[in-house]
Amino acid sequence: MLNNITDCEGGEGGTNSQGDGNPKESSPFINSSSSDVEKSQQYDGKNMALFEEEMDTSPMVSSLLSSLANYSNLTQGSKEHEEAENNEEARKKTVQAPRMGTVMGVYLPCLQNILGVILFLRMTWLVGVGGVLGTFIIVFMCCSTTMLTAISMSAIATNGVVPAGGSYYMISRSLGPEFGGAVGICFYLGTTFAGAMYILGCIEILLIYIVPQAAIFQIEGLEGPEAEAGMLNNMRVYGTIVLSFMALVVFVGVKYVNKLALVFLACVILSILAVYAGVIKTAFDPPDFPICMLGNRTLLSKGLDICAKTIERGNATVTTKLWKLFCDSEFLNATCDEYFTNNNLTQVQGIPGVTSGILAENLFGFYMEKNDILEKRGVPAVADPDVPPTNSNRYVLADITSFFTLLVGIYFPSVTGIMAGSNRSGDLQDAQKSIPIGTILAISTTSMIYMSSVILFGACVDGVVLRDKFGEGVNGNLVIGTLAWPSPWVIVFGSFFSTCGAGLQSLTGAPRLLQAIARDGIIPFLRVFGHGKANGEPTWALLLTASICEIGIIIASLDAVAPILSMFFLMCYMFVNLACALQTLLRTPNWRPRFKFYHWALSFLGMSLCLSLMFICSWYYAIVAMGIAGCIYKYIEFCGAEKEWGDGIRGISLSAARYALMRLEEGPPHTKNWRPQIMVLVGLDAEQNVEQPRLLSLTNQLKAGKGLTIVGACVEGTYLNNHAQAQKGEQALRKLMETEKVKGFSQVVISSRLRDATSHLIQAGGLGGLRHNTVLVSFPKNWKQAEDNQRLRNFIEVVRETTTASLALIVPKNISAYPSNGERFTEGHIDVWWIVHDGGMLMLLPFLLRQHKVWRKCKMRIFTVAQMDDNSIQMKKDVMTFLYHLRLDAEVEVVEMNDSDITAYTYEKTLVMEQRSQILKEMHLTKNEREREIQSITDVSRGSIRRKNPSNLHPQKSITEEPAGGSVEEKSEEESFRLSRPRQVQLIQGKNATPTPTSPTSPASLSVGAMTPGEEMQMTWSDETEKGNNPSVVHPETARDIFNMKPEWENLNQSNVRRMHHAQKLNEVIVKKSQEAKLVLLNMPGPPKNRTNETKPLENAVYKVYPFFADIQVMIFIGFGCLLAFFRRYGFGGMAFNFLMATFAIQWAILIQGFFQFYDNGKIHLGVINLINAEFVCAVVLISFGAVLGKTSPVQLLVMALLEVPVFAVAEWIVVKYLKINDAGGSILVHLFACYFGLGTTFILYRPSLNEGHSKECTSYHSDMLSLLGTLFLWVFWPSFNCALTLRGDDQHRAILHTFIGLSASTITAFALSAMLSKNGKLSMADVQNVTLAGGVTVGASVDMMISPAAAYILGVLGCTACMLGYKYLSPFLAQKLRIQDQCGIHNLHGLTGLIATIAGICAILLASEETYGPSLYQTFPYRAPQDGDPRLAELQKLIPGLEAGLGRTAQEQALYQLAALGTAIAIAAVGGMLTGLVLKLPYLASPTDESCFDDELFFNVPLEYHQVQELQDAGCSETQVKQVLAN
Repeated sequence: MLNNITDCEGGEGGTNSQGDGNPKESSPFINSSSSDVEKSQQYDGKNMALFEEEMDTSPMVSSLLSSLANYSNLTQGSKEHEEAENNEEARKKTVQAPRMGTVMGVYLPCLQNILGVILFLRMTWLVGVGGVLGTFIIVFMCCSTTMLTAISMSAIATNGVVPAGGSYYMISRSLGPEFGGAVGICFYLGTTFAGAMYILGCIEILLIYIVPQAAIFQIEGLEGPEAEAGMLNNMRVYGTIVLSFMALVVFVGVKYVNKLALVFLACVILSILAVYAGVIKTAFDPPDFPICMLGNRTLLSKGLDICAKTIERGNATVTTKLWKLFCDSEFLNATCDEYFTNNNLTQVQGIPGVTSGILAENLFGFYMEKNDILEKRGVPAVADPDVPPTNSNRYVLADITSFFTLLVGIYFPSVTGIMAGSNRSGDLQDAQKSIPIGTILAISTTSMIYMSSVILFGACVDGVVLRDKFGEGVNGNLVIGTLAWPSPWVIVFGSFFSTCGAGLQSLTGAPRLLQAIARDGIIPFLRVFGHGKANGEPTWALLLTASICEIGIIIASLDAVAPILSMFFLMCYMFVNLACALQTLLRTPNWRPRFKFYHWALSFLGMSLCLSLMFICSWYYAIVAMGIAGCIYKYIEFCGAEKEWGDGIRGISLSAARYALMRLEEGPPHTKNWRPQIMVLVGLDAEQNVEQPRLLSLTNQLKAGKGLTIVGACVEGTYLNNHAQAQKGEQALRKLMETEKVKGFSQVVISSRLRDATSHLIQAGGLGGLRHNTVLVSFPKNWKQAEDNQRLRNFIEVVRETTTASLALIVPKNISAYPSNGERFTEGHIDVWWIVHDGGMLMLLPFLLRQHKVWRKCKMRIFTVAQMDDNSIQMKKDVMTFLYHLRLDAEVEVVEMNDSDITAYTYEKTLVMEQRSQILKEMHLTKNEREREIQSITDVSRGSIRRKNPSNLHPQKSITEEPAGGSVEEKSEEESFRLSRPRQVQLIQGKNATPTPTSPTSPASLSVGAMTPGEEMQMTWSDETEKGNNPSVVHPETARDIFNMKPEWENLNQSNVRRMHHAQKLNEVIVKKSQEAKLVLLNMPGPPKNRTNETKPLENAVYKVYPFFADIQVMIFIGFGCLLAFFRRYGFGGMAFNFLMATFAIQWAILIQGFFQFYDNGKIHLGVINLINAEFVCAVVLISFGAVLGKTSPVQLLVMALLEVPVFAVAEWIVVKYLKINDAGGSILVHLFACYFGLGTTFILYRPSLNEGHSKECTSYHSDMLSLLGTLFLWVFWPSFNCALTLRGDDQHRAILHTFIGLSASTITAFALSAMLSKNGKLSMADVQNVTLAGGVTVGASVDMMISPAAAYILGVLGCTACMLGYKYLSPFLAQKLRIQDQCGIHNLHGLTGLIATIAGICAILLASEETYGPSLYQTFPYRAPQDGDPRLAELQKLIPGLEAGLGRTAQEQALYQLAALGTAIAIAAVGGMLTGLVLKLPYLASPTDESCFDDELFFNVPLEYHQVQELQDAGCSETQVKQVLAN
């Protein structure tokens, strides 16, 4: 059905039905503003209820017929008429009926414009020079051209309603905006230069034939170029004056021009009739116009008294004036011109008459060079051909060089003006009838006049008179005037007024034509000329027309201006014929002309004649005219307003497109013709704006407007509900494409799922053979975040689908950092990492980019990767040869990569992932069940890294894939945690990919051209079949490490290990080699073919680091909090302020550490690892808090944390980045720094009154119990604190063992020493609470080293002893002698033990050797590994694949760096602590008084029992009595 089905099927429709809810369009036939009731009344009883709701958009047929029958035009040239067609009020107005018929409206205006200056001033000269036959051919060709054009124009006029506005509207609405604008401008320029030609003709008649004395620049006595220049200057001066006068007349009012039109037309008709009367008169009474000839040469009539050398006067022979012109004296014995002496003078009748037979003499042409003397054929003359003529100024000379094509150019303007009738289409009573009849009749009439004139002039006038352009041989008379009857002055004055009238008509029509073009808006810079006076007169257009017309006046030569306007008119006529021919051949549906004499062959012949005449007239003028039209066409195409006029050019485009598409279907393109045809996939935000505009910038740089470009976007939803959003998105795409100068197509697809919409775009984009072969999509941002997980999945599916469709995929990473089209790189490189051959795409991309101005000055570098067994030198030569054949200029470098460089991390990572995969397979769980079992699997994986009996596992046949890039990223994250700094920039898929300051981030190019290498990297995990083929799986003992350091690696699939590691090594090489490149291009492998795998939650690194995070959380918030609550009256302060400082310090540390170590591309990366690092900083703050416990306000504590965190970050940055020490347990950076920062702060905050103790500085039974509970939490989780920063594997294993042994030794020693040092042999809770933890600190610096369990035990004992003695003797000494009041004894538990740990670590470093550690020495001490380039490094990497280059330090050097780190940390901490103390002493930080120290009541609302205890104590009750009261 043609109509939409509405909601009234069940009888619910009617006048009140709302339909689909969409607003109705305004109708040109029915008043859409009427109410529903009015509509009901309007159609009541008319049997139209069924279509009632469609009346606004689908009018009744009767209304349509009525509207068409009442159609009428507005006045000529009114563009507003078309804009008002949809205006209901304008339609209701009654338009005055047209007045003009065929004769007055078309025939006579065309007659007046066609018959003009050329007929009167140049027609006789054309016949004399070209001959009757030659001129007749010229006239016939030109008249045939205009007749054929008139037939085509008649077809246009009878093809529907003729629009008001004249020929321009007819042409533009048939040819379209681009061609219409170009032809319109040509038509305008032709009309303007025609005005200049008419004015020049007017001035020529005035100065030569009417009043020669009016010449400003006198030419009397001047000869040759001087006379010519004087004449041209006269033409310029008078031409400018006449032009100004005519422009003024037109400006004052065109009505005056219209009133004089009939007068001018009468002059033309009378002049022609006078010529015909004169011709008839010559048959029986030829006029007497003798011509004086010397030999066969024509003499100037000016200055001659008689045509004789001598005359008889009386009895004497007297010389004449002619004698004096050729002789040196008037005497008979004078020396005369040789030619004058040898030839006789004769008189020839200039107009012998039509019956004289002179036609035979004038039948053929007589072409002359410039300054040739006019000679008569058939008259004998004596002349020496070798002697140049003398006294040439006495003869009539040719003023220009004549040839056939020149005559064509000069004559053609005389047949223009055929569109004068169609220009009045708005004023015609019946334009479809008047335009064809009137125009063809006018052309027929004028053609007969011109053709008969050629024959009659040749039959009546002598040849020398015809060739005498200015009548110099006939006493300066107008040549055609000599033929006229009754007097030559009839022609002179008639032609003068005719040219004046034609000039005024040109200056009247041209501005209106320009105004019409300007108001169309197709040429933006001409819009100003669409404005005019209040009555619509085109003032600005008139000014421009006069200015252009002045150019023709300055040329000043009628013969030079005529070919110029010929070009523009021929161009216009050619396109009229072209439009008709094409629309007929293409069978355009709306092309149905009623003019029965039209045929497409006639239009084609007319077009061919126009094109031929253009090049016949002047080939260079033709090229210039076509160039102007072409420039205007391209300008409108690129910058003009979009117009849809239903033109025939659209049909041409569709036909040509169909033909081209059919050709493309014949076969695939040849390799030589292959270029990326790109589909760009962009995202739209909530406002339907493009999210990645730089994608189109890159597209422009790749394509430069060549080939196919499709920009696609997706909208989620249904087509009915989201169609408006899709249209808005498509508008945004087109606007951005226009801004970025991307030539192509935009397409927005709506689907319920974005994934499906993207798939539809990839599948259905393009048409036939014109389809995309490349997909351009940006790498998803924030793809690791949970909220962007779906975007990552969509991206992966795009990769899969492009691979399946055999399409190339280009993935630029960090697209926002790419250069815009306005940027320029003055230097730099485009690096191509040619890893696998992809058919040449990777080589083509930089070539295409360098064609664009952004990348033009960048040089190309080719990096290719060689294995150890490859010949690198020969490989480089082969690549250079290959580039030579490709004709590419690039630097070549071969990078060697050891295929066996597998790090311990890779083995361990592969092991964990395969363990998890096997567990999931064994459990046979669904996806939801797997997610519920995540935690239990995590516990299994964390509890043991070794597989459980592989023989008991029976996995299903399935493959779990993971892109290699993901492993690299997780490694980067874990390594940054271990070293407290980020790893190298990852270029493949690393999250740390950072653009250099001068260049955008390197994009990764995924090409499907190399599937085999891609398949080698597709599967990360293996199935049973693969295990059966891999001996390292079947026989695990064959894959054991030779040092037996990591026995859990024995069951790994080595192929999987190498796949996982390859991306990491490639990243490192690329970062090293291409760090300064502007752009890096590289292949990526194809996606895994198996799609059954799903993203497993256990793959997240959180399951490896979260257990440590949870343990440290307990230590920070519970352990430290309870431990610091040991004061009787400061329990709230100890725990609550610990809670407050911990949360603040962690957040502050995330920002500060992020800035120093994890800052990337303007963002601070945040993960569980970063939280662990921040909690270590928090531990530093809490340890320092112990030195000022009870003596500071909450504000002071927050300020202390605010200052300590940045100071610690600076110290950490110096020690980690520059000193590069081993301190796995944080003995130097955590314990020693925190200790001396706190001591420095308390040194400044010294309170003398507290030196002898404070009444509230005591404990209670309950507070000691709570503090002991904190000690137990710290003791239990301390191994996690020490091993969290160590290298995974054996080092972490050793750290756990050594920490536990050290803590156990210090605990036992603490109990023993507490009883021994007590006077009554009893244990002290203070010793149990603090000294038991000393062993965990003393083993910290060497916790991951091979120090043996015995050494760990000894360190625990030494630490405990030092801590115990410090509490007994050193703390009082510091308070009394050094003004350091250490409330919690942090110097004992962290300072002294930290010093012991540092010394122990130095000793362990000095004792460490390869004999003890084996090659793993350089993993535990990475900075002692050989430097890059050292042969020893290659040997070690064979034993430990993936071992990174170090600094080549010796044991002694590393020990010195440890000592330097010790001094640096203590110095920065002490100075920072003292400066912080000075800040804390500021009076407005609410520092408690000495009396209020160690009291919760100052900052907390305390319970009632708190006051009861205080009152009992004040009353003098003992502690026992207080307890009894509280118990009761």
